[in-house]
Amino acid sequence: MSLYEELEANQEKTPFSTSGEAYFFAEHVYLLSSFELWKPYMHPTDSFMTVRSNIILRSLLNKMAIEKAYFAKAKSLKEGHKEDTLPLEEYMESAMSGLPYLLFDGKKVYVPLFPEVFNNIYAGDFEKLSLPPFNRLINEYQAASIDPFDYYGNAIYDSYFTRLVPIMRKEKSLACYNYDAESLYFINDQGRLDAKICFFDKELVKPTKTHMVPRIEAVAEAYYENDRRKMLNALLSGNLISSSLIHKIAGKEIKFEEKKEKKLTTEE
Repeated sequence: MSLYEELEANQEKTPFSTSGEAYFFAEHVYLLSSFELWKPYMHPTDSFMTVRSNIILRSLLNKMAIEKAYFAKAKSLKEGHKEDTLPLEEYMESAMSGLPYLLFDGKKVYVPLFPEVFNNIYAGDFEKLSLPPFNRLINEYQAASIDPFDYYGNAIYDSYFTRLVPIMRKEKSLACYNYDAESLYFINDQGRLDAKICFFDKELVKPTKTHMVPRIEAVAEAYYENDRRKMLNALLSGNLISSSLIHKIAGKEIKFEEKKEKKLTTEE
């Protein structure tokens, strides 16, 4: 196994299964069955995949909340309710104040299932939802949907759609920490996972889980420098993995190299 696989295999049980993110997924996963496009996200295999599924779910919930608020207000204005004096813009701003969003090219994106042009509608041009062809976004939106991870890249993970903590950005890669999964993700500009580093193995006695960011930064820096020795030192000195696991990994690597060298000698 690789270093990352060893760290994952030896990680102590994390709080992720009882976290808010896990409960949010369990409560709303049924929404993913609405369209074939989202069905693959119904069965996440790990914490990172659950984060991705929840981004989709929060996007769907945003879409429904914005549509509900707009059409309720539009109906009230049309019927001329005298007590309804709040302008549409102020009403929608209040209705959307608690919704998660992504800042992309300086604009708020509330429904990253759509490209920017349609997000402009959901972020301010609400009246278009009543007009063709944009009114088809209400119920027939699958044709207009995109892969939000391809389109918005790793910026979507550095947004209110997740609870990840950004640690470091290098060129087109973003390092984020998941406190519930006790894992550091390295996400590329296609929004995919390049590597995952799991902390706190089963043999680590009394792990310290406070003041995490500077300790994680050292690990992320070593990753981006592609310096394995520096990474192991950062993991060990940061009390993120045990010395016994380091020795276990080193022992396996020595045995592998010895076996490899023996095979080469035999072949000669």
